Amino acid sequence: MHKTYHKLSRLLVRRLNMSLEELRKKVEGCLLEAIKDPNKRKVQVSRRATGSASGLPFEPWTKNILKESGFSVFLQEEFVEYIINEMRRRKYSKEKIKTLINEKTWWGVKNYVISRSQLNAAIRGTRIPTYQQSMADIVLFYGDNISEDFNDIILINVKSHDIDRESRDPNIISAKRVLEFSKDILERALIFPHFIEKVNLWFFGLYFRRHNEYSEIIDVHVKDLFKLDVTKIPIINFDAAIQIQWHVKNMVERDDIDKLTFIESLAEEYLKRWRKFSRKRTIRLRYMLNNLKELVKQLRAQSRLS
Repeated sequence: MHKTYHKLSRLLVRRLNMSLEELRKKVEGCLLEAIKDPNKRKVQVSRRATGSASGLPFEPWTKNILKESGFSVFLQEEFVEYIINEMRRRKYSKEKIKTLINEKTWWGVKNYVISRSQLNAAIRGTRIPTYQQSMADIVLFYGDNISEDFNDIILINVKSHDIDRESRDPNIISAKRVLEFSKDILERALIFPHFIEKVNLWFFGLYFRRHNEYSEIIDVHVKDLFKLDVTKIPIINFDAAIQIQWHVKNMVERDDIDKLTFIESLAEEYLKRWRKFSRKRTIRLRYMLNNLKELVKQLRAQSRLS
């Protein structure tokens, strides 16, 4: 009985992964088809917008293109409002809503995807504040009934890049936060084994060219966080919030790894690079301190002579 259960479980996981891979191809195909249209690929972006602010118009653009194609998609704060309203419509109490979100969903674990203030505002029925620290810009629901299949979602992180501006690999996500999130998910998976397979985060890379009054999307890439070959990460920047820096279009995926392998590999790669980083820092610090000691010694010698 035990072996039969695990065989069925593995079969279901393979089917889920296969269906999600098919979904990803459809989503990417939808976006690539959209940018063939001279009008659809235009996005209104202020030329004064820089940094993270320049990426904001691309999130609603992405959501609208997918929505027009029949996908069930929400901006992050829209998703929080919608799913809480669904639960309120079913007459769930405030306590039950919080319990369902915090304990029965993988995306409600701590504050990786939604903030406490967002949850409280949604329960009160007031305006949902934005949450810049969320791991999702957009949420895609692929289940049948969102108030029942509330774990059937995919987090989407939208990254945009001006192809005419030379730049280093951009910040993608904090490696430390991914590992912390993974640890909390694995702990929850000991109670709810299906959690680990429900967890999904995709990166959308939108590459555009700026014009006077608008930006034009030239290329689109979609990558799965949990399929990435972490040994190919260009930079884990320990000086900048431990950010993984990588162009989405250059991300290398592996079809032969599962989520547990990805998490394990990222932990090993993180530790290896941290040791190298800290060793260099220690050498620099030791050199500076020795230099200070030598200068102190010289000044003391001068003062004795004078």
